[in-house]
Amino acid sequence: MLDGNRTIAKKVDWRNLNWERLLLICFGLLPYLMVISLTGIVIFTITCLIQRPKSLVRACYCSGLFWVFILLVLSTLQAKFPGEAALQLLNFLPYFLVWSAIATFIAQHQSPWRFLERLAWVLTIGSMPFCVLAGLEHVLKQSSAALFPQLLQTLPLLDWFYTGLPTDPRAYGVFDSPNTLANYAVMVLGLALGLLVRVLVVDPQASTVHRPYPVLGISMLSLLMVLYVSGSRNGYLVAVVLLLGSLLTFKVHSWIRWAGLGLLGAIAASALTFGIGGRQISWAWVTQDPRVDVWRLALRLTRERPWLGHGLGNYKLLYDGSVPGYDAMPHAHNLWLSLSAEAGVPVMVGFTLVIGLICYQGVRLWQQMTQAPEQQALLTGYLISFFAATVFALFDVTLYDSRLNLLAWLTLATMYGLASRPNDSRPEKSA
Repeated sequence: MLDGNRTIAKKVDWRNLNWERLLLICFGLLPYLMVISLTGIVIFTITCLIQRPKSLVRACYCSGLFWVFILLVLSTLQAKFPGEAALQLLNFLPYFLVWSAIATFIAQHQSPWRFLERLAWVLTIGSMPFCVLAGLEHVLKQSSAALFPQLLQTLPLLDWFYTGLPTDPRAYGVFDSPNTLANYAVMVLGLALGLLVRVLVVDPQASTVHRPYPVLGISMLSLLMVLYVSGSRNGYLVAVVLLLGSLLTFKVHSWIRWAGLGLLGAIAASALTFGIGGRQISWAWVTQDPRVDVWRLALRLTRERPWLGHGLGNYKLLYDGSVPGYDAMPHAHNLWLSLSAEAGVPVMVGFTLVIGLICYQGVRLWQQMTQAPEQQALLTGYLISFFAATVFALFDVTLYDSRLNLLAWLTLATMYGLASRPNDSRPEKSA
């Protein structure tokens, strides 16, 4: 499969088209001006589809996404609520095209590693403003329950921009859910960890000249602060897994390892002492978690219609109130259970196999890059970022937010695009 994919990589000079600059701007604006950002990415995708339709279709076909597309359409045609299912297709099918456009762009790029390093920096540094906003929101909400709602009333522009719940003590930032905020934060944290390996371990001489330590360190601390103010247990879990895995897996200096372990200890101590986002840790989080009832309903729906499911987005419409204390439930709080209940077991298995194969290609490429440690470090960040999204998807479904959906497909496109480059590609110096 990997060798077959290399046929999509043709030598095309993209430097005169300024698509790289457009993508950097779009992803930099993604958390804040989503409509403008998505418009730019749609223009990029449509242009790619017009200029090289065979490459995009071939990427979808070779990866297996074409067959997932067919199964999703069949599921939609027999859905209990077909209108809702057709609408929810927008969370999948357009992103298949975006993925193929970015993957072929990377495969054909003259200097993909320079582009990917710049993109990682844009996403990492670009996260700092919304981290500050989330921190200020948390301070205002903790100061007084009425202070933040009053501020929104006096500032109509801020009220229009804010999509969260003013009375909820947790921070929403620029997102519509604390868990969505935390999911985006851990994905960017994965990219930041790759950059950390790049500047501290791989090329310490270069990092001394450019001195990116302060801004990278501040960005990572800001992202960890966001996890606290969001009150997301999933975010804490994923962050601990990422940090612990990085410390135990990568070859780092002893002082970095001890500093990292000290940071993990501080995170654990703060969670036990102050809670998470003002919520005290309790055994009830484990013994009385409503997710158990949510998952039980998803399994029952899967048994009723295992082949093509009830239709995308139909879970919330078929919710029977079986979870105590919840009058409505938007999804199954697990991506795989949601897919099996709404789209059927074949879609769930096929989708998992397709994504798993792309990840396998990325990991195999990573293993082959021992002679190019700078590029290997950058790829590490994209691999970790997608791993963060995968772990988060075990306990929540946040793909309905276009920013998270797009960021996840970007990391997958990076793996596929790099793996699809010709064998004779030479590593270039990173920016």
